[in-house]
Amino acid sequence: MYLPTTSLQLLGTLTTTIYERLFFENCRPVMKEHMKYIVDHAEEIEKLIKVKAQVSEVKSIMLENIDKVLLYKDKSLCITQHTCSQAIDRGENLTVLSDKTENLRSQAQEYKKQGTQVRRKLWYQNMKIKLVVLGILLLLVLIIWLSICHGFDCTD
Repeated sequence: MYLPTTSLQLLGTLTTTIYERLFFENCRPVMKEHMKYIVDHAEEIEKLIKVKAQVSEVKSIMLENIDKVLLYKDKSLCITQHTCSQAIDRGENLTVLSDKTENLRSQAQEYKKQGTQVRRKLWYQNMKIKLVVLGILLLLVLIIWLSICHGFDCTD
């Protein structure tokens, strides 16, 4: 069956047009809903875009840092002596920082231990003072009782 080129072009255009109309008719409500959401929540979408950009930036910085660490890991891979010495200095600084952190942790534990000891000591001292005051009050009450009653028998 022979069709002229113009007829094939016409048939292709018609099928494409029919397909596009069917596609757009089915997708129109969904696209309308999505567009309405985008318009109604523009600020949230803008914030989301900013957060994605920040995440991407942080990701790229982290990847750069990982590459630098891997590069500096082996001294033979250092490009110049300056970068090698910088990497070694960073490693030494991290070691010093780690030592200082451990020292602070042990000092904090010692401080906590001494604080607990001081608190217990002060509690015992406070309790001793309270017991002495209570004893003195009981002694005064006993003296007053004996002076009023002229002894232990106070039936008169």
